[in-house]
Amino acid sequence: MGNIFFGSYPRNLDEKGRLLLPSALFGKEAPASLYILRGFDGCLSVYLEDRFQELLSELASLNQRDPGDRAYLRIVSASMKQLKVDAHGRVLLGVDTLHEYGLGNEVLVNGAIDHIEIWDKAAFDAYRLHNGSGIDFAVGRS
Repeated sequence: MGNIFFGSYPRNLDEKGRLLLPSALFGKEAPASLYILRGFDGCLSVYLEDRFQELLSELASLNQRDPGDRAYLRIVSASMKQLKVDAHGRVLLGVDTLHEYGLGNEVLVNGAIDHIEIWDKAAFDAYRLHNGSGIDFAVGRS
C-alpha cells in the first residue's frame, strides 16, 4: 500500500473555493495533482494518481450488463475531476462542486487510509452523531 492517510483536519475554503491541503497528509511536497469523485455518504473522495489508477481498474471490472453496476459506473465516472495543486498547496474545488456536495466554508479533510475525504463540517458532525454511537471501537465495527 502506498500513502496511508489518517486524521481529521478542519479547513476553511477561501473566497474562490480553494482548499489548502493539510501538510500533515502529504509532508512538505504536495502532489502535482489529485483526483476527486463522488464519495460515499455525501463526501468527496480524493485520490493520488497511483490509487486512482487502481480504482479505475476496479471500476472497469464492473458488469456493464448489471443495471446497478452500470448506474454506479455512470454516476461515479461523471463526477470524476482532476485537480491541479498550486504552488501554495491549494486545490480549486469549483463552485459547481461546492454546490453539488453541499460544501460550505467550513470543511473537514479526513484521512480514509487509501484516500482522503472532504466533508462539509456540519454534515460530518451529523454523520458522526448518527453513526458513531453504534460502533464498538474496541473491535472497529458495529
